[in-house]
Amino acid sequence: MRRLILALVVVVALLVVADRVAVHAADHVVATRIQTDQSLSSRPDVSIGGFPFLTQAIGGRLDDVTLTLHDVRRGPVVVNRVTVHLFGVHVSLGSVLSQHLKSVLVDRAKAEVLVTYSDLNSFLASKHLSVEPDGTQLRITGSASVAGRTVSATGDGTLSVSGNDVVVTAGQQLGFSIPLTGLPFRIKLQSATVTKAGITVTASAEGLVLHPRG
Repeated sequence: MRRLILALVVVVALLVVADRVAVHAADHVVATRIQTDQSLSSRPDVSIGGFPFLTQAIGGRLDDVTLTLHDVRRGPVVVNRVTVHLFGVHVSLGSVLSQHLKSVLVDRAKAEVLVTYSDLNSFLASKHLSVEPDGTQLRITGSASVAGRTVSATGDGTLSVSGNDVVVTAGQQLGFSIPLTGLPFRIKLQSATVTKAGITVTASAEGLVLHPRG
């Protein structure tokens, strides 16, 4: 009986190891395909949720995959981080084992985009504006040279989304837009909020097909 129990423990341990090896391989192949499809300078961090992984892989559908992209430079504003949650990622077990993937179908995606105040202020420097958090609002400071003197004005701005822009409303002199063009996966901006880390924008997408390039 003791030998049987020991054998069962060994088998379970081996299955767990095999599952973790397989999920690591899937992390690599999905990250590589997404890096190629999205023309990223570096491979994104990938985390596949759910346990065991092998039962998902056999079914050819991963329920929850989280991607983290850092330092995305697609437009005039540097995006510090894009965290994307992919739901319903269709990847066959064969493509994972062979490390070759022709395409990835994704049912839907939710994303969170972070623009830090440092990067935002770099973008706003030419406009003679600077920002900092003020509770749930954005404190904006603008400066101008008048008769050899620097005149400053401050105000609180509210955030909204229009197309690919985050619009900051704070009067004629202090209002501006944050262009977030070229974000991965054609995600559509939904809302924006002021946080301690920076401007956080939520986004979503549906029916994605990631193809190889070249």
